Amino acid sequence: MNGFNGQNGHGPHGPNDGDDNNPAGVDNNVIRLPTPAERRATQKAQDRAAARATHEPMINLPPVTKWLLAAIVLIHLVINYAIDDVQRYGVFEHFGFIAAHYTTDMPAPLWAKIIGPFTYMFLHGSWLHLLMNGAMLMAFGTGCERGMGGRRLFVMFYLCSMAALVVQFLVSPESTNPVIGASGGLSGLFAAVLLMMQRQGYGAGGRFGLMPFILLWIGISVLFGVMGSPDGSAVAWPAHIGGFLAGFLLFKPVMRLR
Repeated sequence: MNGFNGQNGHGPHGPNDGDDNNPAGVDNNVIRLPTPAERRATQKAQDRAAARATHEPMINLPPVTKWLLAAIVLIHLVINYAIDDVQRYGVFEHFGFIAAHYTTDMPAPLWAKIIGPFTYMFLHGSWLHLLMNGAMLMAFGTGCERGMGGRRLFVMFYLCSMAALVVQFLVSPESTNPVIGASGGLSGLFAAVLLMMQRQGYGAGGRFGLMPFILLWIGISVLFGVMGSPDGSAVAWPAHIGGFLAGFLLFKPVMRLR
């Protein structure tokens, strides 16, 4: 091969001349600018990413919390718009929890006595009742599910709901009023959130630990029990306290579940 200037078959390399390591003769110090077509493709990809971010839901609930919320809202819609007042009270009487069903001769089918403790937490007496519990579920349920997982959240919610009924039953064993609402189970979720915050070192330290939060929640529950709900309905404050205290007792056993 003839070299540049005819010197030993090899000439001095210019910036675009090839060599053994750069056979194409490309200068690696030159920055390659994207073509107009590449710039358009990049812009389209950025626009699509921005559109996806724009359409992200404002409230991104984890799945179990989302399904629990959907269940209580759907049931409330059905019992308020698909049936009349007499049928609605029949739902409360048979699917809520009435202590007198177990301690007096108040008539009730056996299936209602069995199923009531497992369904009462999905019933709500008014839209205000639903909105308050729905807000609590979104706050405490989201915190619990992200900290303990969806299955443990569901177990905790149900166990605290059962404990809430036990305390309510012990306080008013012959009550003929239906106990309904998710407040007892949600109180237990609040206790679990406090314990997880304490584990992570947020807002639950100091000399008194969790005691101020415990006393505050108990005080609020008793106050609502005395004054009643803003919508005029009675508040089962023993159930709130029972579910709350159960959350502290059940947290470690539930966290051990696989």
